[in-house]
Amino acid sequence: MQSLRRAGFPGISVAIGLLLGLGAMEGVVRVFSLASPLQPVFANYVTDPNLPFRPRPLSRNTGHTAEFAYDYRHNSLGFRDQEHEFAKQPGVVRILGLGDSFTYGVGAAYDETWLSRLQTMLDARRGPYGEVEVIRGGIPRYFPETERILLEHDGVRFHPDLILVGVLPNDVVDTHFGLDAVTTDSTGYLRTREAKLLGRWGVLIYRYSHLGRLVLRVYIEGTSRLKEDRFFLDGGPYEQDWTKMEREFGRMAAVADSIGAKLLLIHIPQKGPWSEQSRYLPARLSAWAARNGVLFLDVLPAMQRQPNPERLYYPDDGHCTPTGYEVIADTVFQYLTDRKLVP
Repeated sequence: MQSLRRAGFPGISVAIGLLLGLGAMEGVVRVFSLASPLQPVFANYVTDPNLPFRPRPLSRNTGHTAEFAYDYRHNSLGFRDQEHEFAKQPGVVRILGLGDSFTYGVGAAYDETWLSRLQTMLDARRGPYGEVEVIRGGIPRYFPETERILLEHDGVRFHPDLILVGVLPNDVVDTHFGLDAVTTDSTGYLRTREAKLLGRWGVLIYRYSHLGRLVLRVYIEGTSRLKEDRFFLDGGPYEQDWTKMEREFGRMAAVADSIGAKLLLIHIPQKGPWSEQSRYLPARLSAWAARNGVLFLDVLPAMQRQPNPERLYYPDDGHCTPTGYEVIADTVFQYLTDRKLVP
């Protein structure tokens, strides 16, 4: 018996040492915030008959990150918006806003998102202006294909007169990975294709262990083999993804034309520093829009003109701050009113 205990003791000692070592490493990762935090905006989702996922209808998600508090409430369609009748009242001009988490307004209160600010600015005009109703249809992790599907199945039911689509450089990355790259599971969290390969225990480690999250994220990013510096090249390795994205915009334009609406693509820049690559998307899309009779607006110049551009985005999260969303709203408002796209 004693010999068995002596034989097992080294193994137990190694196991205890390993656990203590992992615990110490977990503590270091947490103290120095080396692992990316779980994104609360990617919780509380449900499957959908037409789309890979959407926010759970009539749900509310609250809490805080290291940089901001959040309170995300959703209507019966899962939009971060109040309820809207599908039938449009006579004389009302409707604007439908589509896009990803920047159009949804991650990092801002409901009335600080750029679509909400746009509604407020339109309502505040003095004079005999007609009523304009803004419908906020931005959903995190959406990209042109999912936005087009949402427009076809839900958006057209609101009979919009103008469709705004927020476009970001990461849209071409999401287009590259495709519709099945991100789905939801029974817990309500969004899961990437790679996360599915981790299995149940891998997902639990990712959610509850900062060390595990750091290691798994490095592994996942290492297996993706994306050449991000080559996304912004004419005829480069991702040209087919750009072509597919433009094809989706073409399909949106066809839907808009079929209901007598106009389509406006809005380039929303991601956090800087901005380089020559930052101008590739707006240059390419503005040329495409001109060829196809689609409206286009680039917000990057307005962002660059700000005296303190570092105040426009959260340093770690990367989404716009309320100040950044205000710049977007101001730019869109000026564009719409200057061109008399709203009454």
